[in-house]
Order: sequence, then C-alpha cells, then structure tokens
Amino acid sequence: MRWQRGFTLVEMVMALVILGFISLAIGSYLQLGTQGYVDTVNRDRAQSIARFALEKITREVRHAAPNSISTSNFGTCLSFYPVRYSGFYQGNPDSAAMSLVPAIGSATEWKAINAQAGLALAIGLPSAMEYEAKRDQNKINSVADGTEQGELTVNLAASPVYSSPAKRAYVYGDKVEYCLAGNLLTRQGNRIAEDVKSVEFVVEGAGLQNNGMVHISLVIEKANTGEAFSYNHTVQVINVL
Repeated sequence: MRWQRGFTLVEMVMALVILGFISLAIGSYLQLGTQGYVDTVNRDRAQSIARFALEKITREVRHAAPNSISTSNFGTCLSFYPVRYSGFYQGNPDSAAMSLVPAIGSATEWKAINAQAGLALAIGLPSAMEYEAKRDQNKINSVADGTEQGELTVNLAASPVYSSPAKRAYVYGDKVEYCLAGNLLTRQGNRIAEDVKSVEFVVEGAGLQNNGMVHISLVIEKANTGEAFSYNHTVQVINVL
C-alpha cells in the first residue's frame, strides 16, 4: 500500500498566514507609493495655480496707469486702470484739443479710438479716485492727425486739470479688479485661482522719483491634505507720471 503525501491543515494555515503578510506588505507599499504620487501631483497643481495667478496679475499691474492702483475690502481686492495707449503731449494741457505724439500704439490705432466708447486720457492724475472722478471730463471724443508730422490732435470733453512733469499722457478704459471671493481669486468675477486661503494686496503709490509697487501675499491650502503654500511677490509698475 502506497501512502499519498499532502499538506496538513497546520501547514496550509501557516502558508495562508505568510501569504497574507506578504500581500499586506505589498499592498501597503503600493498604497504608500500611490499616495506619494497623488500628493506630489496635488502640490504641483497648487503651485501651478499660484504661479499662473501671480503671473497674470503681474503682467497687468506692470502696465497699469500710474497712481490708478488701489485696494479695498481690507486688502483682499486690488483694482487699477490698465493703459491702452500712451504718448507725450506738446505744450501745456490747458486745452480740450491736445497735440500729442504717440509712444505706445500707432497713429492708426490711436485714431481707431473714435470707434471705442469709454476711453479717457489721464495726465498727472494723483490717485485712483481722480481717475474715476475725472473720467467724464477726460473722455476722448475723437483723435485726428495733428498739424505736424507724427503728431495727433486728441479732442477731450474738457481740458485736463493736472499736468505731468515728463508730459506723459495715458489712455485708459474700464477698471480691472482682482478680488478674493470665498476660496476663489477672481478677475472681474471670473475665477483664476481656487483653494485660496488668503490674499493680501499692499500698494505703494508712485511719486516723481519712484515707480508704484504692489506687494502680494497669497496662501493656497489644499482641503484634502491641509497643506498650505505661501507666496510673497512684489510687482513694480512701469508707468510713471
């Protein structure tokens, strides 16, 4: 009689226990690797969102009209008037018909202002409040060729009340506003960044000897991990009085 060899119950139980430990170890290792990958993707996404928001704000603020930048809502909102065109005026700004030499924008582009409503000319305006208050007075009615080659005649609703030390003139349109709404950073109400825990804008006004500065503090927090990413950025406004 030949005996058939096999596994005992104890051996099978031990094999299953060992196999369970091995499977648990492999599963934990894979879960750790997957979680690390997900965390890395989330961090990279948060940083990309912050970089995009800061880059967008920087590009626009750098070309804001001088002294047109202001904050509101305890520093969580930033508003300014972007420059559409710029130039240098001739003589004194004491007439509603001004002689001006374009610096940004060709003569053809300037004359196309005739078909665009709501554009105004800023000369030496000292604050954001003055940009709003003098907008109707500085409204551009028409632009035509000037008496000299390369010059333009800009017809305003009324003569300007300020002057520029360097005789600079800027054409501006509608106000742009960045603001924190809940956990969203918005531009004109449209979302540009999410998961924003806090944002603070601090403005240093432009003077005769210095450019305007905007200091931005931005914190993005991922709700699923609780990780927070802080960014501090300073933007220099190119345009001056």
